[in-house]
Amino acid sequence: MSFTTIVLLVLAAVVALALLSVFFKALIALLPVGLVVILPLWLYYRFYWRKKYKLPSWPEPDRFKPGQADPERPRKQAQDVTVRDVDDSEVHDDEHGKTN
Repeated sequence: MSFTTIVLLVLAAVVALALLSVFFKALIALLPVGLVVILPLWLYYRFYWRKKYKLPSWPEPDRFKPGQADPERPRKQAQDVTVRDVDDSEVHDDEHGKTN
């Protein structure tokens, strides 16, 4: 690797780091602006929009929990299902790939 190649690589790294520094400084400077924009939108939703459309301020506690069937749409019974017993001698050991 020649001296000029090393100088070019170092200069490219310095330019890339300078651009990243500018980007992160701009991002940090824009965070308060984002908060100032978010706050009025949240207040509008919280007080006006929910009141206009008569939405509850808190979710109903036991209406729906993850892992439960939706009470408004219960599941149908399974049809055409067959069940067979499992013979323990046919079960394979997953760790060793051997038959017990």
